[in-house]
Amino acid sequence: MSSSNKPNKYRYNGPKTFEATDGLDDFLRVLEKYFFATAKVQCKHDSQKNRTDLIIDLYHNFGIAECLRHFNNGDWGGYNFAEESRSNISKSLSEALKTLNDKSAYPTDILELSLHFKDTSIIVAKLYAHSIPEQASKILTAIGKHFVYFTKGLTEMPYEIFVPIFEDTTIKDHTAIMDTETSYFNYWGLYFDKGEQEHEALIYSLNRKKFYEESIFLFE
Repeated sequence: MSSSNKPNKYRYNGPKTFEATDGLDDFLRVLEKYFFATAKVQCKHDSQKNRTDLIIDLYHNFGIAECLRHFNNGDWGGYNFAEESRSNISKSLSEALKTLNDKSAYPTDILELSLHFKDTSIIVAKLYAHSIPEQASKILTAIGKHFVYFTKGLTEMPYEIFVPIFEDTTIKDHTAIMDTETSYFNYWGLYFDKGEQEHEALIYSLNRKKFYEESIFLFE
């Protein structure tokens, strides 16, 4: 689930939020230019583990359908996103992160990347080192391919999409419907607004193009 902005309880050790990182401003400018968005970042520096994690929010002034249309048509801004070159998104993010790491005193990675559109938000969590830059192009491609399915035939738009989620194997006496392979492309968590402060939480299976109840899954 999207990380909450909680005050840090540790004074001298452990993660410190909002810690300055050399080269961070340049990195954010690359994100804003590339995604046509306003970027905000929470910096979590952990001196004990010798690393810095970034929680990044990108705010767009258009809907997700417009993003997918430009991405699929290959005319996102002045960039060439034809089928053979859509990996440019991952390539550019990886290069920007590498430049940031060259300037930073500590290894830096993206812990969470949230894309906030006018009609929905996509929250992508880190699975392994540099997984978000590496898989960004494939995640956007998957969103486009499954858009008609997870919007219930274009009838309902989830207001939050969590990529990915995992099965809660601590629950006893349930029938497992998935393996526990770590992947962005098995299961996503979706929240739908049902009005009057009610919501519906569902699990979307990319392999089966099918919804499941949330009870045996973790939104993480």
